[in-house]
Amino acid sequence: MPTLSLTILPAKALKDGRNKVRIAVAHNGQTRYIVTDVVIDSPREWKNGQIVRRDDAAYLNTKLRKKLNEVQQSIDELPYTEGLTCPELIASITSLKATKGRTLQSVFDEMLSVASVKQSTQRQYANCFTSITRHIPPATLVSSVTPYTIRRYVKARKDLSHSTLQLHIVVLTRLMNYCQANGYTDFRINPTSKCIKQHVDVRQNWLTPDQVRFIRDYDGRGRCRKFRDMFMLSYYLGGMNPVDLLKVDFSAPHIKYIRTKTENAVKINPYVEFDVPDEAKPIIAEYIGHDGCLKLFGGKYATGMVSTLTVTFRNKSGMSGLTFYSARKSFAQHAFQLGISESVIDYILGHSLNAGKKSTIYSYIQVTPAMATEAIRKVCDFIHGNNNFD
Repeated sequence: MPTLSLTILPAKALKDGRNKVRIAVAHNGQTRYIVTDVVIDSPREWKNGQIVRRDDAAYLNTKLRKKLNEVQQSIDELPYTEGLTCPELIASITSLKATKGRTLQSVFDEMLSVASVKQSTQRQYANCFTSITRHIPPATLVSSVTPYTIRRYVKARKDLSHSTLQLHIVVLTRLMNYCQANGYTDFRINPTSKCIKQHVDVRQNWLTPDQVRFIRDYDGRGRCRKFRDMFMLSYYLGGMNPVDLLKVDFSAPHIKYIRTKTENAVKINPYVEFDVPDEAKPIIAEYIGHDGCLKLFGGKYATGMVSTLTVTFRNKSGMSGLTFYSARKSFAQHAFQLGISESVIDYILGHSLNAGKKSTIYSYIQVTPAMATEAIRKVCDFIHGNNNFD
């Protein structure tokens, strides 16, 4: 069992003759020292493990006893000490001490520095954390965060939509999980557990088949024409996002790409593969460049440009509430109503594999590019006709 005592080492005196008080740790036949921030003017102020002959002796001795107790507490928290050498014990004590007193800000910065997520996701996390720390101070110790802290935050943020608040809780949950994994806290249960009712916002902005046909047949010029072509190309290609439309090589009749939004997520099928339907080929031919990529905005994706085209088309056509995302949502909804398997729709949309019941089926089945091609063909044939859903 390690034994502790307070001491000074005259041989280690500072240049001006003063001495730092040290904690001697004797263990397994060895002795090592932990330096404190208490300094005495000369060895004459030290006697029998205590500071003497100073006006502040009582205060300094109390401070030293507190430090001694902290080291003893750190040793008591170590699961096994007998197998450690004295230097290893000192290193363990120092490491354990470094994990205490971590603040939300310091741990968040550390977590973000090692996170394997895209820059856009990091910015999203940083924005969420900035909003969170307006109510929970960034200097708050992570060890002091409790379920009450989180529930109080949830109650205070009535200004946020449910989906935004849910995202904030996701960031806090990952932060608390990171703390637990690194030993910064010893929570039995994550403080964010069950602090908010989980809810999936379903974006009800899909279009009817007739509305999609209206966009397809819209006779416009300039921005309206470009939006129409982009929108329909996305629809024909299984709801492909604008950033992917500009990255995919369309020089071949077969598409194989990794969806940008979920490129770092866990997926059974990392690639989305299918044959380009005939309806998409004339649009591709009009905008394709020498490198096989589309040149819709001079070859560079710009979120602002997509928004500008959408607003222009919405104002000209009178389709209030229309967004570019409606192409993706409409494809998924129409495919589902046509009886296409959810797993095939998931594959075409390039969704990540979430934990839970959804992932179980993928241990037994695999969606193929041929199945995706057939599904897209079925949706395109439906839109080509005049049918609608009941």
